[in-house]
Amino acid sequence: MSRSPFRFRRPRLGAAAGVIAASAAVGGSAAAQAAPVVLPHAAGQQALAVRIDPGGVTARACPAAAACAPDGGKVLAVPSEVAPLLGGARVVPVTLADGKRLAKIEAPAGGKPAGAGAPEGAGGSWVMLLAAPLAGKGTEPLVLWSGWTGVATGEHGEGRSDAVVVEPLGGSGSRVLVGQLRDDVTLCGRPALVGASEVDPRTMTLLKGASFQNLSAEERRAAGKVVAERRDADAAAAAFRLLRPTAASSAVGKRFAEIADGDPKTAWSEGKAGAGRGEFVSFSSADEVGITGLGLRIKPPDGVEGGAAPRTLFVATPDRLFQVSLPEDAWLKESAGYEVKLPEEIKASCIAVVLDDAYAPAGAGGRGAPAAPEVRVTIAEVTARTAFDGQGPAALVGALAGGGERSRAAAALLARGGPDAVEAAIAGYDRLDPAGRQLARGVIDTASCAVQIPFLTARLASGAASAAQLAPGAASAGRASGLASAAPGRAARAAPPEPNPELHHARDRIRRCGRAAAPALAEIVKSGAAAARVAAARELALVAPAEAIPALLDALAGARGAARRELRAALALAARSERAASVVEEEVQIERLRARPEDAQLDLLRALGPALGRVKGGGAAFQALASAGGAPFERRYLLQAPAAALARAGEAPAEAYLRASLRKDGDAHVRLRAAEVAADVPSLAQDLLAAASDPDARVREAAIVALARAAAAGAKLPAGAADALAARLTSDPWTFIRGGAAVAIGAMPATSAGDRALVGALADGSPEVRRHALDGLGAHRATAHIEAVRDRAEDKEEDVEVRARAILALGAMCDASSVDLWTRLALRAKAPIGEHDQRLGSAALAALGSVHPADLPARLKPLLDKDTPHGLREAARAALSAAPQCRRR
Repeated sequence: MSRSPFRFRRPRLGAAAGVIAASAAVGGSAAAQAAPVVLPHAAGQQALAVRIDPGGVTARACPAAAACAPDGGKVLAVPSEVAPLLGGARVVPVTLADGKRLAKIEAPAGGKPAGAGAPEGAGGSWVMLLAAPLAGKGTEPLVLWSGWTGVATGEHGEGRSDAVVVEPLGGSGSRVLVGQLRDDVTLCGRPALVGASEVDPRTMTLLKGASFQNLSAEERRAAGKVVAERRDADAAAAAFRLLRPTAASSAVGKRFAEIADGDPKTAWSEGKAGAGRGEFVSFSSADEVGITGLGLRIKPPDGVEGGAAPRTLFVATPDRLFQVSLPEDAWLKESAGYEVKLPEEIKASCIAVVLDDAYAPAGAGGRGAPAAPEVRVTIAEVTARTAFDGQGPAALVGALAGGGERSRAAAALLARGGPDAVEAAIAGYDRLDPAGRQLARGVIDTASCAVQIPFLTARLASGAASAAQLAPGAASAGRASGLASAAPGRAARAAPPEPNPELHHARDRIRRCGRAAAPALAEIVKSGAAAARVAAARELALVAPAEAIPALLDALAGARGAARRELRAALALAARSERAASVVEEEVQIERLRARPEDAQLDLLRALGPALGRVKGGGAAFQALASAGGAPFERRYLLQAPAAALARAGEAPAEAYLRASLRKDGDAHVRLRAAEVAADVPSLAQDLLAAASDPDARVREAAIVALARAAAAGAKLPAGAADALAARLTSDPWTFIRGGAAVAIGAMPATSAGDRALVGALADGSPEVRRHALDGLGAHRATAHIEAVRDRAEDKEEDVEVRARAILALGAMCDASSVDLWTRLALRAKAPIGEHDQRLGSAALAALGSVHPADLPARLKPLLDKDTPHGLREAARAALSAAPQCRRR
């Protein structure tokens, strides 16, 4: 069955729902009515006979004097999805106010027979309003309205559904209304019928513009009673308007916002005929603020055409209702104001004013609701009364201190106060305590970015300065310095400071504002204190990378030390953004580049990193610096990374420069740096191999490490690489170089010469070299040398880490003959004598997992017991679940 386009509204409690439910019961039982239903004639209306048939509704109008039956009547077709529901349909007779009648035919979707086609969901009904024509107006039955009720369409929060309401009028019949229930127009959560049309008994048609009291009679009876008091002088003005109109059931000219705009010359007038009973305006409020009463102005100075004053009205919150009586006809009292003192303070996010009775305007006659269609019940202004009335913005900002209940109420008022409130919050911010500042930030957040940015950037600067004072040097911790150095050790790092909420808030809001913050951030980068410049630089690079580049290049010209490193990091962040591509190309143009100091030129090329090779003009900018005469050490050193980036992009001059640096530069530091960055340039592999024999040990190490990186990445090393590295492994006097050579050989494809060199290194005096040699033999699965590896694994006098690496290498070689040894070592780790048993046990478990003998579960079963240390038990489980790396024999 295809999915129906309808979505059913879930049943909701409330006045409208109650009335609708009551109207459904007028006709009695919901059982299917196979027998015809006859509505007798009434004064001025013919009789009507109705029968529910399988294919539709049969109806016949009859003259007053004749007996009436549906036979021979008109068959009224129903939608295809409704036809299967007619078995559960019913006909409900309804008597109108003047005695005329109509039939309400209702087919609930929930009552459909099994397998019948109908809209999905539990709920909703298809309804038809059917009536006999008036006397002398033909014999055709009148379909006043038909459609689905209780079926919501639209997105969540904007759903709408049609509703049919039968409202009893005491002993004088009922009103029948058709309208909508809308998710976005409620009486503070109560369903509200809006846009209603009413069946007019005089014409038996639907007339638009009907009012309906959505508050149930029961709730109205239980409402608290309040009498408004006229005030002779204006009450203390509220600092800010707490109430904001959000919806209205009707409004002349749709101007319902004028009921709370602070201007008594404007007004809301309900847009329905008559007294407007039930018409309402809903307001949003702040549930942090207690409302003690309401101020009312009824008649605007210039009046309203057809205007009238309410006699009684209701003030509703989601869970409370008050009936307010006005003691006099306010329409006759020019500019009169009234105070409504509530019996208790209320706190709610929603308040609604609902009209009830109205004073008749002059000439309308009699007490009670005026009946003239042109009458418009009007309220010029509604103002909430709170404990803060008469207090200005500065006083409310002062009340934020402490962060308690009263402070939160003041913040809620300020948040609804517009520019004056924001200005006051900014002006008083520094005088507040931390709790008050937090509330003030929420108020300031309501402003536009243009207003917020000066405040936010000032907070960013001060917060960064405070953080720098709490943790001196923390801003640059972990950053790589411009020149490599071999520090003998590192001092212990201090614990990071507690997060600064002001700094965090400033960063978050600045990033939300985006490019709008660029000018203010650039100004701090230009002239702020060191810590502030660093903080602003990073934010500027994030939110406006194109604007950041020239500002950061200017700032770098005078920066030194840690601040310079941070500014350069920000420059790198900005320069690698696609949004800054055009600005980068402008900055690397020769004339523009040469206009800057040399250190700024270098910083720009370095900041671009790997992206330099993709920048138009990048190669020429590099050449301009590289070819400048009298190149000092610092420039040569710093140009190596840009040269590598350009060489990877195919720039031949940059490749030649890097090769010359690697082979010929007189300073070992420059050669070392060239070796480090050349690892990713395949065309320089032969030059790296030559550098592996450099006179300086650190250059040799860097070259060997670069070769190892290249080999691990799959690069093909030049012929003779294994022999050259083997020579380093065999004869170099420095342990770290021999170890590096072993790593590089292990990363290369296996060769006989390379494996022999690794085996020879097993006799090296350094355990570190022996470890790396064993790693290489394992990586090559050099089974031809398995006995030498077993000797290292079984030698109890050997360094424990060397033995562990040997076990792992044997596992990689699939040495099934060592399985029993590994099992003993693994089980010994359950009750180790020392750390050496634990290390060997963990290595043995890894090797067992690689070889994965068929009886491995039995071998490791003791390690799965509850008395096994948790870490060892998990290692045993990992070995059991590991994929076998060796073919079982």
